[in-house]
Amino acid sequence: MQKVLIGIILAAMILTIPSIYNRVQVEESNKTVETIVPYKYIMDWTIQDPELDEERILSQLQESGIDTISLTPDTLRTLQQKGNVTILDVATMNELLIFNKMEPLMHPFDKEGVFIYSNQNSSFNDLTRNVFEDTRQITVGEVDYTYVPGKTGDIFGTPFGYDQDVIDAVLGTGMEIVLRIGDSPNTEDTERLANELIELKQPGIEKVLFSGQQLPFYTEPGKLKEFSTRLAEAGYSIFSIEFTDMKGFQTAAYTMDMDVIRLHSQILSKDNVFDIADKFTRGAKERNIRAFFVNAPISEYEEAHAAFRDLNNEINTQLPASFERGPSKLFAAFTIPLWQIAVGLIGSIAFLAWAAQTIFGNRKLTIAAIIGLSLVAIAYLVTEMTLILKFMALGLAVTTPVFAVLLKKNTESKYYLFAAYFKAVGITLIGIWLIVVLLNGSPFILGLDMFRGVTLVYVLPITFMVLYALWGNLKHLLKSHVIYWQVVLIVAITGVGMFYLGRTGNDGIPIPYELEFRVFLEDLLYVRPRTKEFLIGLPLFVLALHIAKTHKAISYFLLIPAVIGFLSMVNTFTHFHIPLSISLLRTGYSVVFGLLIGLVLVFLYKWIGKKIIEKLNRRWQG
Repeated sequence: MQKVLIGIILAAMILTIPSIYNRVQVEESNKTVETIVPYKYIMDWTIQDPELDEERILSQLQESGIDTISLTPDTLRTLQQKGNVTILDVATMNELLIFNKMEPLMHPFDKEGVFIYSNQNSSFNDLTRNVFEDTRQITVGEVDYTYVPGKTGDIFGTPFGYDQDVIDAVLGTGMEIVLRIGDSPNTEDTERLANELIELKQPGIEKVLFSGQQLPFYTEPGKLKEFSTRLAEAGYSIFSIEFTDMKGFQTAAYTMDMDVIRLHSQILSKDNVFDIADKFTRGAKERNIRAFFVNAPISEYEEAHAAFRDLNNEINTQLPASFERGPSKLFAAFTIPLWQIAVGLIGSIAFLAWAAQTIFGNRKLTIAAIIGLSLVAIAYLVTEMTLILKFMALGLAVTTPVFAVLLKKNTESKYYLFAAYFKAVGITLIGIWLIVVLLNGSPFILGLDMFRGVTLVYVLPITFMVLYALWGNLKHLLKSHVIYWQVVLIVAITGVGMFYLGRTGNDGIPIPYELEFRVFLEDLLYVRPRTKEFLIGLPLFVLALHIAKTHKAISYFLLIPAVIGFLSMVNTFTHFHIPLSISLLRTGYSVVFGLLIGLVLVFLYKWIGKKIIEKLNRRWQG
């Protein structure tokens, strides 16, 4: 049966090569990265220093590697900051009247609201046309005001529209504009802005960046789909902000056929230029990030200009030559044909059946696994539910590390250690191949659809290995002669392994000098291998293989932390927004360095264990 299963797996891998190739081709064909800065900072700098010229700032930003300016709709607050309008609330207007010995405000002007004076050459009237339904004109001391009743905060926050003068100025430099839009409390305001956004579509205005925690019309799914359709028909693409779960985004993304660009945002200061450049560079290389959003809350423009210049130089230094700077582009949309997924499912069933036969050695259990998994595969082919594929992928991800470390080994063969090591690596890569085939396509590389079983991949294999080591070896271990230092070594190694396991994820706290070590590896190797693999799991696996020659029971306990290396390898490839070539390179480094460090551990085991520790034990026992 084993030979048949292996033949099916190999055939499935050969037939699904186009699926893997398609993903690599899509990822490697898009290497253009964009840098975006919000217009609000340009406005702040020109307000603070009237001698600053907007054209000069835009020109210098462009020279500093900024490709695009993001623009939000104007509000009364921004118009007042620009000096286009003067705004008084009711209380202030009454004070003005009293000061000028005039009659106090009478109905209807005495209700809560604001009085707006539009300065000469202001675009206020054009911007606010059809915005405020209930407005009245009033003249106070020969000054004409527009009175708008309502809550002051709501009036100040009401979005009007996009400043056409700013749009013309930015496009005139050759830079691009990214329009921002949020979900306003007033649906009519959102609809008005949506219409204006569609009308503004032109060369240089190609993308939309959403504001807030939810998309426009999120509470009305029908309108959200209609709005998304209009964006797609107008030729817009949208940004997905990394680490931000914006409500309604997936609906818009799927409606727009995945016209999505991954964006990463950071706050720039004069002291963190290197760190920001490092994050941007790694985002481009390792996470398919193609747009960088730079917030720059630096009050002095000259300081901001210097920071942008230094950031540009640092990014150009760190960014690989295969990338280029400029307006971001969409990844080519791709889907995997159903027959390719069907072949991947057949290969997955055979792989999991082989694993069950190897680990448990029970033919009935193996047959039961084949039948059960076949029913799961048929369910997918009938329903095409992605959740079923994720379930199958989870089974592969959990099983593969355990299968790799428990693969049958011939300790008497001449090249046993190397053969067993690379067989385990090969098993892991087969499992990874099948996972990548099952969960493939634009939604995955864009991070819109993700593998949700990362925690289980880290917990279940280790738990199984603990039970496996105790179940099959406890009696033998209790009867065998165990040297003290071996127990200490196992406890120490297990403790180190669990420490690194606890640091899994984005919230882990690095140990001293770890960040510097990571930067060194990235500078040297282009992409660093994972610590859990090349420093912990894989070296311990090599040591466990060596110890298995003489102390098989103890080697099983070493496999507990060793399995971390293989599950980490699998986990690397379940982050589908990481380019496949990067994951392969990272894993290749781990395999090579893990073997070399493991051989060093074997040498130290022989030297220390047999020369020094045993002598000390004899002295203590004497």
